[in-house]
Amino acid sequence: MNTLERRPELVALASVAIGVALVVAKLFVGLLTGSLGILSEAAHSFLDLAASVFTLFAVRTARKPADSEHPYGHGRTENLAAFAEGLLLLVTAAFIAFEAVRRLAAGGSVVNPAGYAFALLIGTLLIEAGRAAVLRRVGRTASSEAMLADATNRLSDVLATLGVLAGLVGVRMGLSWADSVAALLVAGIVARAAGLIAWRSGDILIDRAPAGAEDLLRRALLDVDGVREVRSVRVRRSGPNLIGDAAIATGRMLSVEAATALVKGVTARARQVLPRLDLAVTVEGQEQPGDIVERIHAAAARNGGVRDLHNVTVEREADGSLHLTMHAKLPANQDVATASRTSRDLERSIRNELPEVTRIDIHLEPMEPEVVPGRDVTARNEQLAARIRKVVESHPEVRRCIDVELSDRDNKIYAHVVAEVAGEISLEHAHVIESEVEEMIRHEIPEAHEVVTRVTA
Repeated sequence: MNTLERRPELVALASVAIGVALVVAKLFVGLLTGSLGILSEAAHSFLDLAASVFTLFAVRTARKPADSEHPYGHGRTENLAAFAEGLLLLVTAAFIAFEAVRRLAAGGSVVNPAGYAFALLIGTLLIEAGRAAVLRRVGRTASSEAMLADATNRLSDVLATLGVLAGLVGVRMGLSWADSVAALLVAGIVARAAGLIAWRSGDILIDRAPAGAEDLLRRALLDVDGVREVRSVRVRRSGPNLIGDAAIATGRMLSVEAATALVKGVTARARQVLPRLDLAVTVEGQEQPGDIVERIHAAAARNGGVRDLHNVTVEREADGSLHLTMHAKLPANQDVATASRTSRDLERSIRNELPEVTRIDIHLEPMEPEVVPGRDVTARNEQLAARIRKVVESHPEVRRCIDVELSDRDNKIYAHVVAEVAGEISLEHAHVIESEVEEMIRHEIPEAHEVVTRVTA
């Protein structure tokens, strides 16, 4: 653990040591002078010491890594410590107020406003002010709720000490009740600080979202490419860190790899706007009612027997009903009975997705082998390659033939062609050009058993 990571722990440890010294000094001087104000400050400081011990324990525990029993880490320890500190301070305030009222009802008590009492209170004032500043600075740097609560406590100590000083001054002026009134003031200050600490830490313990965090995160996630909709966002604090979950919607046909990449992009974007956030992301498909082809592919994806679906055509009849045709690829070693069951299952899935469909025609094809033996024979057949180039460039919309490669598979020639066309034409028109070029090659060069053409800009 480096020095920066240990700084909160070291500051908390130093705070404990200072607390011990202040409790002893205030108790000793309070007993010597008989000042309820100083004794109430001693009681206050004793519970402050207990709170500082809580803070030290919480800072140490909160920085432990997650384990099997605490999968979300130990960050809530700080919030629990801050809540316990608030409750202790409320008990302190009640005790001080009770004793002050009792003394006022009894007509006051004898208090010795000695010089050393003033010296102790002034020294305490300076120490607590410095301690509050250090705890607040380090607490903000480390995002430690326990240290920030301790800093608030120290500020209440400063105000309480000023009240006790005013009470001793009043006693010196002959106002015997001033010390008890100062003790009541201390009780009020302590109670207010305790209420704020307990309220804030209690809010975190019951998972109240940090102000503005969810809206900020929602806007950030909508900026990620591929996210169509942010359906839900939840964020809560756990010590210095944030834990959240989000449900996002994207295209229904996104592959597992693409969905994984999208989740990585979403979590990276979330960390940019909320650096301490640990975000769990759920990816859901968003239905696009107008995209019928996507809905057909989504229905096919729910059918585990179909390996590939292509050449999907949607025909709308005059009465508004739909007639679908498509090609589905299945494992080549299946028998016809099994393939027929798969086809019927696919048809049921599509009809559930699109009730308005009246007819579905599914052309079943076997999956190609994973590896096909072959070899590049372009160099041996340069004249054939040149003839193919000439045919390709004879198409009126082909600017030039970029590449021709010839493969020999089982003594049959397979031609692979790349042609350049204008970049502004549509993909649909580009596909028409590809089909026309392939047909031209098959007509002019019957030696080519199969032709695959790709156009590019």
